[in-house]
Amino acid sequence: MEKKERTIVFAVGLALLLLFTFTDLQISMAIARKPLWARVLEVVGEIPFTTLTIAACAILFRFRTKKNRVLNILCAVGAGVLFALFSVMGGFMTWNYLTDNLGQISMTWMVLIALVMAGVGVWIARAIPAKNRSKALRYAAVALLYFLLVIIIMNSVKAVWGRMRFREMTDPIHEFTRWYQIVPRGGFNNSYASFPSGHSMNSAGVILLILLPPMIPALSGREKVLHTIVYVWCVVVGISRVFMGAHFASDVTVGVLLSLAIFDVLRAIFYRKERKESTIANK
Repeated sequence: MEKKERTIVFAVGLALLLLFTFTDLQISMAIARKPLWARVLEVVGEIPFTTLTIAACAILFRFRTKKNRVLNILCAVGAGVLFALFSVMGGFMTWNYLTDNLGQISMTWMVLIALVMAGVGVWIARAIPAKNRSKALRYAAVALLYFLLVIIIMNSVKAVWGRMRFREMTDPIHEFTRWYQIVPRGGFNNSYASFPSGHSMNSAGVILLILLPPMIPALSGREKVLHTIVYVWCVVVGISRVFMGAHFASDVTVGVLLSLAIFDVLRAIFYRKERKESTIANK
């Protein structure tokens, strides 16, 4: 994110967080009805981030070094294992959400979904010209670290915070806690994993799209469109989590802001030179 964009996004996010601090429970009590569109987004909300991470694994495999035979084999095996792992993970998570919303369905769907996500990942990797190898590897490093950090930070905070999900409450007035209140529950428990929203953190991972234009010629000049897609996706998926009763509005807001902050730090580290050149060019 550029400086102006970052300022606007985080200023709006913090303003919303302040608002939701006092309106969380009222909002959830008014809209948490599990409509069909929200169920659909529960199923597909995390797919883009996982697919873009799978693409990173395919990129590592395609652009692995071939100067050293041993290193070549190690890179191929490592990238291949990660590619298979994330594909299966994506297929399983999506199948699991489908099962939650439709009842028990065949695990064949899990395999099909995993194959589709893997196919899209390979397609993205193959769309990158060989001359953009260094850019592609930089993207892969950011995407994989981003995905890993989101998983670690998200689950660590959930386990510590212990905020009860709205849909698990039988007496919301007395069971509700505000987002800044830490309630130790003695470890991770899904019923008390409301803060922050994992779907929102993962949906924000679609911001990896803005790193694609410099290495994929077909996307050059479409930066504004991709930025719009990113923020619309974050908002729509985030709102759906409140409608599902899975999270409060503050959970969603913190989830998105936390995920974008992680991305921004990684981008600053790995794209330092490009950002300096962009800043100079805009002066």
